[in-house]
Amino acid sequence: SKSSEEIKQQNSELSEKVHSLVSQNSAMKLDMEDLHKKLEMAELMIQQFSSQAGSLDANQQLQMALEEKASLETQVTQQLSESLHQLQAERDQYVEKLKEERSVWQQRVQQLSEQVHTMAEEKDKHMAQIRELEANVTEL
Repeated sequence: SKSSEEIKQQNSELSEKVHSLVSQNSAMKLDMEDLHKKLEMAELMIQQFSSQAGSLDANQQLQMALEEKASLETQVTQQLSESLHQLQAERDQYVEKLKEERSVWQQRVQQLSEQVHTMAEEKDKHMAQIRELEANVTEL
């Protein structure tokens, strides 16, 4: 029961960690949505400036908008990649922890199974002794 309590506590800690990661993931999603909105705004500006052909300022603004779009796309890609790597690493850690716990439980089940088998053998041995003693008592 002590090891069971320890494992329950570890599971609880891991659950809290997963909860925290889910919260972080949600925050990152919100950041990504903001970046997507900025990207859409930049694309709208590009469309507006593209329709206004001619002036040097419009061309400069178009170039700036294109650069901002490329920058935002790079940021979104980086954030997605970092989030993915972080979540994969944490998932792998969680899987490894679960494998370790599974191994511990399998060992414990094996030990208990061996104890049950040993006790069954002892019971059979004791029952044979009892029958032998009863036979001796009857004979006496």
